[in-house]
Amino acid sequence: MICLGFILTSCSGVDKSDASLNRDPFENTNRQIYAFNDSVDTLILEPVAYGYKKAIPQSAKTAVANHVFWAGLPNTALNSGLQGNWENAALSSLHFSVNALTLGLINLVSEEEPPVSQDFGKTLSVYDIPEGPYVVLPILGGKTSRHAFGQVANMIVNPYSALEEKKAISQAVSMQPVLSTISWRAANFDIVNDIKYNSLDGYVRARSAYYQLRFGEMPSSSIHKSEADSLFDDLDFEE
Repeated sequence: MICLGFILTSCSGVDKSDASLNRDPFENTNRQIYAFNDSVDTLILEPVAYGYKKAIPQSAKTAVANHVFWAGLPNTALNSGLQGNWENAALSSLHFSVNALTLGLINLVSEEEPPVSQDFGKTLSVYDIPEGPYVVLPILGGKTSRHAFGQVANMIVNPYSALEEKKAISQAVSMQPVLSTISWRAANFDIVNDIKYNSLDGYVRARSAYYQLRFGEMPSSSIHKSEADSLFDDLDFEE
């Protein structure tokens, strides 16, 4: 709710004509929160991710990545339906149901093409909701206000409420934010550290990387890719 209040306050204070000319109207505040997040990463997340990267066998890391992907499938199915992408919605539901037998750790579905991850922020983009200004949230990092609001909506509209009687699934899903953060940080360890330690302005590079990655994932039917810096054209972030 604090994050949501920050987003709404930020959006309400921006003149629409100015926002169209400047994607980052709150840069001064954003930089302060970015510095806080960077300190948290340096003190906690980076060493944890390094230990995970070095100590955990590749087979176990693959299983964790599979689990994280599986835990997000109900949201993917819901948002795919809202976007009118019924094939992806059905495929997501199938993968979640079948792989629930292993809590997603092992993929039991032989489909060559897995479902494409979707979230409420992407759904809003399909309905031509403007991306809004760039905001940096504590811990959660930099996002467009549309993406940040979409994350709040994903938490409020919780597809797992129908699974409350299945305690194993509920407990596994509750661990997903921690596991997904560590797994992602370890998979992109070198790229993130390059941004942190080898940039004249890490904030600008991180913002550029976000736009490159986020808008590369958007449904292509109705999204116009943002004009982000071209610093990350050759970099490949792991999902």
